[in-house]
Amino acid sequence: MYLTGTHNHDWKRSAPFCKRLLESTGRFSVQLIGDPPERLLDRRIIDTAGLFVVDYNGPDWNRESRGNFIDAVRRGKGVCILHGANNGFEGWTEYEDMCGLMWREGSGHGKYHRFDVRIVDTQHPVTRGLGPVLKNHPDELYHRLVRMHNAQYTVLAEAYSSPESGGTGNHEPMVVVRKYGQGRVFHCILGHVWPGGGMETFENEDFQRLFVRGCEWAATGTVSE
Repeated sequence: MYLTGTHNHDWKRSAPFCKRLLESTGRFSVQLIGDPPERLLDRRIIDTAGLFVVDYNGPDWNRESRGNFIDAVRRGKGVCILHGANNGFEGWTEYEDMCGLMWREGSGHGKYHRFDVRIVDTQHPVTRGLGPVLKNHPDELYHRLVRMHNAQYTVLAEAYSSPESGGTGNHEPMVVVRKYGQGRVFHCILGHVWPGGGMETFENEDFQRLFVRGCEWAATGTVSE
């Protein structure tokens, strides 16, 4: 279930693109959900899914939808949190804890530019075999994301936030994973596209490979090429 429909990023292009990308592997069937608060009221629909991709940043969901979503993940559904989906839902403790890192007061990014993404955990199923560095990745580089509620997570990849690009001069996390109850969470901090901007981030083959691998791991616990 690809949860989208409202965003400050261009979900009208990112959502169909990611649907095609995942389905092109032959391992996914993707349903685009443009009204998550309504659809998540139906537990029968939720039970058919093995993975939620959250590509959403908008109004809060109602209490029942939030409860159904959190309960499904705790019972073992996988989750991919994509880029700006870590901006929203301020005060929803369970979601913030699930993501681990959120865009909150003090967070930011420099200019859109190309930078290297360094794999810091080469043995995790998502990153095993990707190589030590994803070179020249075009994206926004989020910095000073806030660790929420003492969440425990593993950083798989990071990038240097250069002062020349408007960054912090620090290495910032770009991919984190964690367990949430029985569910697996793949938090991909990469993945920017503004309305009317180019799709270079999503067209980057390294990004596509990382995204697909992360989604498969979140859904199944394993990764196949």
